[in-house]
Order: sequence, then C-alpha cells, then structure tokens
Amino acid sequence: MNMNKEFRDELSFKDMDHKIGLRGHVKIEVEDRDTKERTLWYENDNIIPISGMQYCLMKLFGLYLDSKHDSSSSYEDIGKDTSTVVPDLNESDQLNIGLDPESQYTHMEGDISADHFIQGFMVGCQGSGEDAISTKNTDYSYIKLRYPIPFQMGDIPAGSAGKYLGVMRTQGSKKYFIKKFDERAHIYHNWWKDGQQWDYIDPITQADLGPGGATPKTNRIETYAEVTMSIDTKNGDCLGFFENEGNNLTPVINELGLVAFDTVPGTRSVAEKLYEDDIKKILALIFGAPSETTEEYDTEVIGLAQEIYTVLSQTTYSAQQVNINAFTDVMESVSGMSAGNVLYEDIMRALSSDSNIEVVAMYNQSHEFVYETDKFLTYLADAAFDGMTVDEAQRIKLVTYYTFKSIPLQSNWKIIISYRIYGN
Repeated sequence: MNMNKEFRDELSFKDMDHKIGLRGHVKIEVEDRDTKERTLWYENDNIIPISGMQYCLMKLFGLYLDSKHDSSSSYEDIGKDTSTVVPDLNESDQLNIGLDPESQYTHMEGDISADHFIQGFMVGCQGSGEDAISTKNTDYSYIKLRYPIPFQMGDIPAGSAGKYLGVMRTQGSKKYFIKKFDERAHIYHNWWKDGQQWDYIDPITQADLGPGGATPKTNRIETYAEVTMSIDTKNGDCLGFFENEGNNLTPVINELGLVAFDTVPGTRSVAEKLYEDDIKKILALIFGAPSETTEEYDTEVIGLAQEIYTVLSQTTYSAQQVNINAFTDVMESVSGMSAGNVLYEDIMRALSSDSNIEVVAMYNQSHEFVYETDKFLTYLADAAFDGMTVDEAQRIKLVTYYTFKSIPLQSNWKIIISYRIYGN
C-alpha cells in the first residue's frame, strides 16, 4: 500500500507567523507486526483547545481546577477562578466515563493536585470526511472528540492493568476509552535549523544559556515535550469495538486527543507493580542461587518474600485464583525462614508447579541462571478482582485535539504516535 510516499519527513517552521505559541505537532507511523517495517502515515500540527489552555494556566498559577465537583449551581461558584466551567468527560452529559463525579471524586480543596496531569490519550472515528483523506476543521472550543471509540471492550489483555481507564458507566460490556502513554514524556531544548529532521537533536548546553552565555549559534531555540503512544490492534485495541455485533462503522481512526486526569489506583495495578519491582527479583535470586549461599544472600531473599507476602496478603483474591493464592502461601513460608536455612530446592519445586505460577528457569552451558518465565500475570485475570477497586480516572479533561487522514485498522498493524507540544 502506498502511504504518503512523497511526504517530506521534516518540520515546517518557515511560516513563523503561524508557528508561535503553545501548539502540538504529531507524527503517526504504521508498523507491520510481521516485518517490523514502519511507514509514515501523517504528520501535522494540532490545536490546544480552551480546556487545554486553561489547564496549563491553572497549573502555572496554582489555581483551582475548573470543575465544581459539587451540587451547587450558584453563579458565584462557577469555576471558582475562571468565568467558564469546562466540563469533565466524567460527567453524564459529556462521555460518562471514569469515576462518577457525583459520588466518587476525591475532594480537592486547593489548587490542582500533583497527580493530575496529561498521562493518556483517546481516539475517535469522525475526524475525516467521507473520502477518508480530507480532515475536518477543528475548533478551539472543543472539549471532547467528535466520536470517541473505546480501546478495549470487556476483559483487558493480561498484564495491562493500569494501561486502560475511562470505563463508560453504563450497563453491559466494559468499554475503556483511555489508554496511557507507552512511556513518560521527555523535555527537549534544541537548536533549530532549516529542514530539520524529526529525530535530529542539537541540544542546548549550560554554556549556551544567558545572559552572557557563549551562544555560538544564531538560529533559534525550540523547546518541546515529546511523548510516545501506540495502538496495538494485535492486542485488540479499537478493533473489538468495530467488530462488535451490529456495528456498521468502517474500522478506522482519524481523531486524537491527549487527556489530563488523576488516577485512583486499584488492586490490580498494585499487584502488577509488585511483580515488576519485587517478584521478578526474588525469582531470579531463588532460581539463580549458588550451591552455597551467604547470610546476606538469604537475608535479601527473606526480606523480599516478607514484602511480597505483606502486599498480597492484604487482598483476598477470588477463590478461583488458586495459583496466586498458592504463590502467596510460598512467600509466607519463605518469609518465616532464617538465614542459613532457606530451602531453595523445595521453593523452586513449589513455584514451578502447575498449581503455582509455573516458573521455567533458563540456564547457560555453565549452569548459570540466565532468565526465567512464569505465569504470575497470566493468573491475574479479571476474575481475581471481581468486586474490587480497579484503576480509574477522575476529572478527565481534553487538552489537545487533532484530526488526520483516516487510518484503516488492520490486525497486523501497530500504530506509533509521536506527539510533541511546543512551548515557542
């Protein structure tokens, strides 16, 4: 498929009269999951709507968040520090996603909380015309996408706790409308030059900073934050919505928005963070233990087991999750052992069992531990968290809005989006 083969992969700053101020710039690539080949699909500027501009100013000046979060309708309470209330997407007359503002919001008495920031995105399918190529005009007043579509429906993929939020508060199958970024944003200060390629970086040094700095170059400095996000159709992103019975919409996406919110963490994300921080570490120690361990070595294993058991034992998982419960029992046993008396062979045998997390250890020819595989995350299925608190978003605000040429969703594609917000 010929996808913008003639597009020049460079930033357009020549018309400086229209490039000054807070703005977004987006590059979208399509990756074939089989060949790993990437092709540029679309690149252009986007707008920062009023909700995004107001959010930035409130962060700068430490002002109240503009949602009311109460039942008062008096004019004096409108937005507290702003003349217009920009609704949250949580509200029932907007998208009705995430936590219910009428009953579930964490009370915010001062300025915007530290954990309320841009950390995810949404996509939609009504940003292009019928020809799928011409993009529709956008407006600074927009506070939501034209036609948002969910990333996931029903159970989310194993190991994805905390990545999908914004569940629609209606009966029936769960629909997750927000996906978190692949990684945190990075800030760049860069010397800009004509015809600059996207990935070119000519960094500013401290010696270049004024007044009185060396400033050996005469071209201007650009400052931006860059974040990467992805839509993985192989894991079901967006495709499930279009494949739903009775859905006659063409499976495409053509609108995108970054959203700010603060997350109320749930049980599942706590367990997955524990896995990444402690469980993977203790498994490497147990299965990589030398024939003669030191007291310090045993003490580290016992300490990790105590931390793991403390976290897992605070939650009673569903009775169906016998494997997670069995793993918790092993950690309790190890936490009660003493240095010099850690029964590594017994522990390895228990953890390798199909009634536990099924650890398979890999060793090199010298019988040295290399890595292991296990099914801890596999057994953290949704059923383990029935009736428990899951990660969810509150005070969801659209901060940027962007329309682009329609991308058809194919099961072997991964869509990579590089998003920059420029401050100059």
